[in-house]
Amino acid sequence: MEQRRILMPNDANGFMADELRERLEQGLTVRIAFGGTSMQPMIEGVSDKVELEPLSGDLRVGEVYLFVYQNKFIIHRLIKKRGTSLVFRGDNCRKEETVAGDAVLARLKSVEYVDGNKISCDSTKWKLCSRCVSLRRTLLNMPFKMFNYEQRKWERWVYIALLLVLMWAPVGGLGIKLDSLVLNIRLDHLLHASIYVPFVFFIMDFGIGCSRRFVLHWLSGLIFAAVTETGQLMLFYRGFDPSDLVANFLGVTLGWILVVLWKNKRRRIS
Repeated sequence: MEQRRILMPNDANGFMADELRERLEQGLTVRIAFGGTSMQPMIEGVSDKVELEPLSGDLRVGEVYLFVYQNKFIIHRLIKKRGTSLVFRGDNCRKEETVAGDAVLARLKSVEYVDGNKISCDSTKWKLCSRCVSLRRTLLNMPFKMFNYEQRKWERWVYIALLLVLMWAPVGGLGIKLDSLVLNIRLDHLLHASIYVPFVFFIMDFGIGCSRRFVLHWLSGLIFAAVTETGQLMLFYRGFDPSDLVANFLGVTLGWILVVLWKNKRRRIS
């Protein structure tokens, strides 16, 4: 099969992009320089060259394809099919890209590394390494997927329910010595602070996008902590303790600071 080598900017609407599409439609394979580190370690970076071939048959999960996403060419692995949509992810990425089937242009056929070695994507070595790398990335992404926006929509209510149970349920019969010391801090104070650390994280989606509203998230956490603690005055099996209230406030504040730092870091990366 005839081969062509094309070096082009990453613009799905440019002249070179039209040239690539035309040659793929003609049944030709195309070699391009790969840019970025999103497919490490299977594709090292800009020094490697990838060979693309026209699509034939159904797209298979686990294989690598060239597709258009947000007007950019991307070469990532197909990880799952969701109805009529396709979900891709780089082997070195947390983010996933969901596209329609007609956004996929070509299949990765082979990779030529900077040292001259070339590996076919149909080889056993490539397939085994791909499975290991894809599984590793899935495991690394699991903690982050647990707390993404979609998960937080229901996790926040579970968290608040558990928080109310911990604050208002009778815990005296559990046999826990809450007055014992951990790092010279009373265990009950440490527990009070720790259970309020995630509060701002779980409610930050309400009115997010404004710095003033983000401060209101911290204030709402303080109010919620005060209500749950003073509510113990009406429970004969629990007692109000000002030091517990201070611990609640410290937990909310610590969680708020961590979320602020995290959001600022994400903003700088963006």
